[in-house]
Amino acid sequence: MVRHRSGVCRTMYKVTGTDPAGREMTFACGTDEQALEKTWELARRGFRDIAVSDPRGKRMSAGAFERSLDFDYE
Repeated sequence: MVRHRSGVCRTMYKVTGTDPAGREMTFACGTDEQALEKTWELARRGFRDIAVSDPRGKRMSAGAFERSLDFDYE
């Protein structure tokens, strides 16, 4: 959790990746679903080394993150 200056605790997922020009970029997402969608978007845009950090700070690859969510795809 991240403590905001207002004193409110917020849960945040961080998605990082390297863009086609070689710059590492970080994106903040409020939910696990938003983070998953961001990993898909970055992959479509040609980003490499996409990883997600959960609110506790555990960092994992985009594929491992997707598997950890245990969504039921029908």
